Amino acid sequence: MNALRSIGLRSEIAVLRGLSVVEDYADRVVLRTPSEPDFWFGNMVIFREGRVDPIANIARFRADFPEARHVTLVWDAPGMAAAPELDRLRAEGFEIDHSDVLTLGQALGSASCPAGIVIRPVAREAEWEQVVALQVETGVEAGHVREDYLRYVRRRFANRRLQVAEGWGCWFGAFDGDLLVGDLGIFAADGVARFQDVETRASHRRRGICAALVTAGLDWAAAHDPAALPVIIADAESEAGRIYRRCGFVQCETLIGAYRPPDGAKRPADQKSIASPPFSQSP
Repeated sequence: MNALRSIGLRSEIAVLRGLSVVEDYADRVVLRTPSEPDFWFGNMVIFREGRVDPIANIARFRADFPEARHVTLVWDAPGMAAAPELDRLRAEGFEIDHSDVLTLGQALGSASCPAGIVIRPVAREAEWEQVVALQVETGVEAGHVREDYLRYVRRRFANRRLQVAEGWGCWFGAFDGDLLVGDLGIFAADGVARFQDVETRASHRRRGICAALVTAGLDWAAAHDPAALPVIIADAESEAGRIYRRCGFVQCETLIGAYRPPDGAKRPADQKSIASPPFSQSP
């Protein structure tokens, strides 16, 4: 495949290794996740140039995904300006997304594990069930309907468990006794190590668990592929973004995308930015 310019988008391709199909064309890259057709940012068209043409872009997506109920468009143009044509997409019912891509830009600021908390890879069935439950809990906090969101999260994590079993990544849990109080995924391929879905239980926030999970993920990436560039997608100025910057991450680019959900659908919390399934960070 002809290399994408965006580090964030390259990490998106990498994090779906083993699940998605990538089609390479002169003007675009088509990303498909056949097992999850309703995963909006796993089924999208990435345009190689930063020119927004609403009619042509939507038509291209429809031709590539004739059965899709959603539309997701992304431009491989780091630093792309907010073009006036984006307002035309808004008028067509699209939401415009600006995603900050953070990479490890300096020596790791390691965070120790808080007292009483143990961080380890999620392995047992009961632990994976706790991960799903915590992801759903934080999604419901964000306003999602529990039953719908549970179905979505179960599909996502069935695939993530396959990826972990095949060696593409690791899912870490922070445990207070037997209770999962935080979790995080890290996946490495094609020269990048991409973080996924940092979550912390409401009762255990602001205790340093998020930073300790990031440290565990960075340690795994360094052992798995020392040359891989760690990547996080997060609002650089958010509370989570500040934690990542204290760990040594710096903003390297901002990407613009547009998505239109199926009629009446609410975007899942972990599809909240271009390089999905990105974060619903709750440090």
